[in-house]
Amino acid sequence: MQWIKKLSKSLDQYTGVTVREKVMEGSEDLKSGSSGEKKAKWVNKAMERLDELIDEETRKQVLVSCSHVFPKTRIRPLKIKYKETGSIDAVLELMHKDHSWGGLSYYEYPIREGNVIYVTKIPFNPKKYKQSKDKIDKKYYYCHCGLVKASLKAPEVNISSTFCYCDAGWYKTLWEGVLNKPVQVEVLQTVIRGDDCCKFAIHLPEEL
Repeated sequence: MQWIKKLSKSLDQYTGVTVREKVMEGSEDLKSGSSGEKKAKWVNKAMERLDELIDEETRKQVLVSCSHVFPKTRIRPLKIKYKETGSIDAVLELMHKDHSWGGLSYYEYPIREGNVIYVTKIPFNPKKYKQSKDKIDKKYYYCHCGLVKASLKAPEVNISSTFCYCDAGWYKTLWEGVLNKPVQVEVLQTVIRGDDCCKFAIHLPEEL
């Protein structure tokens, strides 16, 4: 599994072999075809070990490095717009005009307040999310991550919100690609810890 390989590599980079071996224990039994419940249970235990073994900032670095990379084809027009205008608001306006994710914006309608951009994820399956009346089902259809979403239907599996810094890395690659400057991303809300949505804050460089 590609994500497992990313996690192992990131642990080597930020923590070393000893911690990596402890956190990755049991990962050899996971396959792409493993059930969602099996994957979620392993992630749950791996995040427990990670939380116990290393400090919060290092945990964030490890998980941010495991994220999917935001598609360059999606970043390019935003980068061009920013280069032409020098305006964050112009970039946000372009993002809001996109309607390619089931009629909703692929960029999820981010909002700027000063030097912070707030973004609330749109549901992974907007149609089923809207149709569902069950709170657990709604969270399941909301979640974008195939590794952990099964935990939302398994009350005995309580995955640490540390895991969601992986998703924070998705926004980090987007905004660093647009601005060509480092940004910090903060997890504000996440469905795996009981919230109704997943919300992130992108902290822009002060000079912008």
